[in-house]
Amino acid sequence: MTSFEKFHPVLTAHYTLDWLTQTPIKQVDALFNQPAISTTKADHLPTQILDTVKSINRVMQKVMNGAELTWGITNSDSQQFIGVITISGFETTDQVSNIDFIIDQSAINSSKEVIERTVKFASDHFNFSSMQIELAQKDDQMIQILAGLGFSQISPLTFTTPL
Repeated sequence: MTSFEKFHPVLTAHYTLDWLTQTPIKQVDALFNQPAISTTKADHLPTQILDTVKSINRVMQKVMNGAELTWGITNSDSQQFIGVITISGFETTDQVSNIDFIIDQSAINSSKEVIERTVKFASDHFNFSSMQIELAQKDDQMIQILAGLGFSQISPLTFTTPL
């Protein structure tokens, strides 16, 4: 099993992807309680700050156990926390990974750069054959972003791209 401890921070031109434990709990909790673009995995977000703490602990346990990679997304210039992104699928044999995310609705344009970097990161470091994103609800702007990144729509809310 690969140790994920070395996989942080991950940088894009404008964003830093780092462990959720590097982001103040209040910022993560605020994201969970405002309008956000999200995937189906992010459907059941905590509504209380203590539940957010427990959720972050569970996420980081999965990272340390090699089950998923989850990063908080921060604007490198303003230090504004804008979301969370996850790569999962390490425990399956079908070589299909999933990207899940929660991104502040006001930062939707940032998602293109972050998703593109996440796909490239997975392609560079792991043996997945494809990546899949399943949105929680229809979002035309996100659908356009995914199409622009080369994702194919395989059902109304599911998108895939080969690696």
